[in-house]
Amino acid sequence: MKPPLQERFQIYVVGPNQDSRLTTVAAGAVIEEVTLQLDSDAPFYLRGRALRHAYTSALTQGNLQGVKSRFAGPDRNYKQQDFLLESLSMVYYGQGGNPKPIAPQVLYPANSVLQFDVSNTGANSISNLTFYFIGVKLFPLGSVVGYTYPKRIDRTQTFAYPIPVTALGVSEVRQNQIFTCKQDADFVIRAMQGPVISSSAGRTRAEIAIVLKDWDKKPYMNDAVHFDILGGNGATPANIPVGPTPSYVQPFGTGPGQPGLFYPEIYLPKNHQILYDVYRTDGSGGSNQAEDFTFNLIGAKVFEGA
Repeated sequence: MKPPLQERFQIYVVGPNQDSRLTTVAAGAVIEEVTLQLDSDAPFYLRGRALRHAYTSALTQGNLQGVKSRFAGPDRNYKQQDFLLESLSMVYYGQGGNPKPIAPQVLYPANSVLQFDVSNTGANSISNLTFYFIGVKLFPLGSVVGYTYPKRIDRTQTFAYPIPVTALGVSEVRQNQIFTCKQDADFVIRAMQGPVISSSAGRTRAEIAIVLKDWDKKPYMNDAVHFDILGGNGATPANIPVGPTPSYVQPFGTGPGQPGLFYPEIYLPKNHQILYDVYRTDGSGGSNQAEDFTFNLIGAKVFEGA
């Protein structure tokens, strides 16, 4: 028997575009009642969290070391008694495609409010502090695009589609780019691998984000999601602070061996298309210039049986 509801991958982003107070969070600042009005089309199950800030010139996330927060359910009922250091709450701040699991999941009705408070107990101000709330929307079965496996399957084959992005400018947005599944088999998207974050010889390729959409142009997120959140990157020079000093380490177990996962997976029939917007916000300072990069959609080909 088919379930009465279908789950659809969803990320809600809360950053400077949603609350201007997150553009610059001064040392010692406390920001209360950061709110996001959720979409009216479906309820949302929160199952994971992550956060990041704009990269520093050293490509670190060191200013997250002093970030504390607490978030509330749909009735403004806070899930923590007090502010909690994010460094104690999750590994690598949920980055590298490894969000902090939320269990039990929290159900937000359609059109409800997601709310949290944040405090910067560190010594430095934080630029573009952004929080990511990851989970699923719940739709009546068949009301939104939701392809799935054929009744008979001959075989599956582990497969990855590399998606090249050429000459993306330092402050450029490309909307409604098209990815087309090959005609030989269906493809199920289970993970994503992001591009390498880099800065050398005055050239920076660090602030790169994406919005995925189905072929109806219905997005899977309310704003652009940085590749380090959604998929990690192929090599991880982006060091994470550890300890009170702090010292910096590279994330262990992320990168190609552990790409960011989509749940539920996104199923594409052969010859089918999905759309994506890609953003780069590295600015135009120094000798920055247009850059090429590649990201990967990872999953499996599905060959229909007779």
